[in-house]
Amino acid sequence: MYGECERPQHLKLLNVRHWLFPIFLSIAAVFAPAKAMILSSLALVAADLVTGLAASIKLKRSINSAGLQRTIVKLFIYEFAIVLAFIAEQYLLDGTIPVSKVVAGYVGITELTSCLENLNIIGGGNLLSDVIKKLGSKNT
Repeated sequence: MYGECERPQHLKLLNVRHWLFPIFLSIAAVFAPAKAMILSSLALVAADLVTGLAASIKLKRSINSAGLQRTIVKLFIYEFAIVLAFIAEQYLLDGTIPVSKVVAGYVGITELTSCLENLNIIGGGNLLSDVIKKLGSKNT
């Protein structure tokens, strides 16, 4: 009915790409400095999921949707906490206190501990203490 030149202004506003893409780019630009923290926590949660599944298989436990749902919820909570801490650090504290790094560190230590516990179940021993013993022992 309308040619490209004759399109009314109110129909141009209905085209989502014209206003959604700049908003998405703006949000991505604001959180670009936190990308490493966000991706690291994502990778650690994924590693915990994989090692947890392997530990469940080793212990012959059933794998159900509730366990997988906990992982998804945990992922969103961790990511949301890091994003909120980043916003507080950048825009409220002006970068004086590294709140986002503290939160990301807590998430990282929690997930790494969980992965090590799962690896202990899979390997049948205490992985962390075995590695420390190997590093401290003489090669004889």
